[in-house]
Amino acid sequence: MPTSLVLSDANHRDAIERELRWLLEAQPIWSSGVDSDCVPLMKICNGSVTEIADYLANEWAWHGAPKRLGRRFESLLTALFEQSECAKLLGHGIVVKDQKQTIGELDYLLELPDRILHLEVAIKFYAGIGTADDRGKTHAWIGPSCQDRLDLKIHHLRTHQLVMSQTALGRQSIADEDLIQPDASLGLIFGYLIEPWEDVGHFPIGINATTPAYWTTYREAEAAMRHLSRPYSTDYGWTCIERDQWIAPYFGQANLPLVIKSLDKPAQADCYVLTSRRGLTTEKLRLFVMHDDYATQACQAMQDGFGSH
Repeated sequence: MPTSLVLSDANHRDAIERELRWLLEAQPIWSSGVDSDCVPLMKICNGSVTEIADYLANEWAWHGAPKRLGRRFESLLTALFEQSECAKLLGHGIVVKDQKQTIGELDYLLELPDRILHLEVAIKFYAGIGTADDRGKTHAWIGPSCQDRLDLKIHHLRTHQLVMSQTALGRQSIADEDLIQPDASLGLIFGYLIEPWEDVGHFPIGINATTPAYWTTYREAEAAMRHLSRPYSTDYGWTCIERDQWIAPYFGQANLPLVIKSLDKPAQADCYVLTSRRGLTTEKLRLFVMHDDYATQACQAMQDGFGSH
């Protein structure tokens, strides 16, 4: 292997294996159907997670790891489906065209024991904005770039992505690949709902938030860190993790104190995880430090209704 191909921590086999194991057990933030358990990965993947991690680590070392989090998540998920003994991966990334114009693609076509399923999956990070009442609604959960919003993503899944396999163009694209037409569609959004550090506990009905994650502006970062770390001893501290480490809970040793006097200003959002300074442990919580204009821009995004799907 060329010496220039040095694995970052995120692309080491052990880190990839932790991501895969998290994905096997993670609950989605949102599901389009009450039967989302028809695709719980813990039930359908009987392959060796260590072997899958070895394969991905080698693949990414030679060809480069996915640069976008969504693509990284997709690579992890696809590798699990390819090794599943209880679900057969029929197709992935099936392009749907209207003549020569691409209008979308179908994420996955899976053969399950009782159905052929069209599956759409995404990983997202949304910060809660506004009042507690605001955060009880999906339009108040905004991505770090302020170009993505939970309600818009759900709407796009329901009205475009999930119905595409039942349209004439979608069915033709499936037939062109010599694949079986699906019986049903399911949409799943994985990821993190990020609460404002000073006012927590308000989520939309039907939305799941299982991993403790909070956000602050750069201006308030020291106060937020002091508040969130109060239940923990000085044996704990913070680590700033790279974006390609955001998917699964971080496992490692803190290299910063409980209260950091001087932080680098984030270009968009930096993620700090709280973990032990005395050994390798799983993060207790994570804090996203946003730039100081984030709250203003996110509130504008909430009110204006723009956003990418």
